[in-house]
Amino acid sequence: MVLLILFYFSLPDGRTRLIFCDVGQGDGAVLVKGTFEMVIDTGSAKGRILSCLSDHLPFWDKTIEVIVLSHLDSDHSGGLMAIKKYYKVDQVWGNEQTNYSARLNASDSIRSQWFDFEVVSSGQGKDNNDSSVVGVLTVGDKKIMFTGDASSEVEQRLIWRRLVTGKIDVLKVSHHGSATGTSEELLEVVKPKLAVVSVGAKNMFGHPTKVVLDRLKKYGVEIWRTDRQGEKVMEL
Repeated sequence: MVLLILFYFSLPDGRTRLIFCDVGQGDGAVLVKGTFEMVIDTGSAKGRILSCLSDHLPFWDKTIEVIVLSHLDSDHSGGLMAIKKYYKVDQVWGNEQTNYSARLNASDSIRSQWFDFEVVSSGQGKDNNDSSVVGVLTVGDKKIMFTGDASSEVEQRLIWRRLVTGKIDVLKVSHHGSATGTSEELLEVVKPKLAVVSVGAKNMFGHPTKVVLDRLKKYGVEIWRTDRQGEKVMEL
């Protein structure tokens, strides 16, 4: 199934930006071009997603075209209500557990004239984490993989089924750097140049774990941590 979404918008500077927001212990990112925005996870209810949106959206733009929730854990979806309080949200997409949104299944795509978000896994696990929407965002020649909280088991399944086969530019590290994800098998296949760890400072979980950081270093991947370096702004 392909979900085709056509957008027409003003383009004041012609630039496309992807911002990995500093939402503390959680995930939150926003893709911005002109007056179009797609939010991928919202952080927690206290996760500063509104500050990130305010900093990077035109001040007059009070519409978010698309929100994708990887799964229902509060550190990924808790900021949704705050966003809806201040912005009109056109579409909310999520996995099979998100009963207040439209469902994304594996092989679905959200597309416009200039980007493609291809879902490679959704709702395939027994728990919330492994049911995460995992998707590859393509903008021009850049590829960014969003992994939610998916475990190594999900990553390996994607590789075995050849649903993930080529190099990517950026990996949003699974589960804030938990030892349950970011397997060597995945890194061998996708060979990211940059890994973004969305994580809260001095969190109680010990994220990101040394084993994941060491694994990324072993494969020569540049590491960006929101707990130490703040938000990551990329021009695509």
